[in-house]
Parts: sequence; structure tokens; C-alpha cells
Amino acid sequence: MKRTDVKGLVKYLEETGNKLSKSFIYRLVKQNRIPHKKIGSKIIFDIDSIERWLDPESEEGQDDPESTT
Repeated sequence: MKRTDVKGLVKYLEETGNKLSKSFIYRLVKQNRIPHKKIGSKIIFDIDSIERWLDPESEEGQDDPESTT
């Protein structure tokens, strides 16, 4: 289980062809629309959960993560 912060998530998403900005990720976190955990003031993402969230075939998948822009 690989975990990362917002900066690492932006980089991971860019590498996988899913470009989302830091501000958009923060908005998704605030709206509780992206899987994450808060440890103190840090926001942590589990890469496996993010991959399932990005997969429209999975139960956690989003139709379009950018649809709230």
C-alpha cells in the first residue's frame, strides 16, 4: 500500500495521464469526493484507492473527476 501527499498525488496523476491541479485536489478533498485520510493537518492518499477511484468500472470510480470545475 503506497501512500502520498497532495504534491505526490499531482505527480502520480500526471505520470498516469490524469492531470489534476493541486487546487482541484484540495477542492475534491473538501467536498469529500476523493478517497483520502487526514492525519493531523496532513492529507494522505492511498494510491490503490486512487486507482480504484479513477476506474469508472469500479464501485468507487468517478464518471468524471473534473466535472465539478
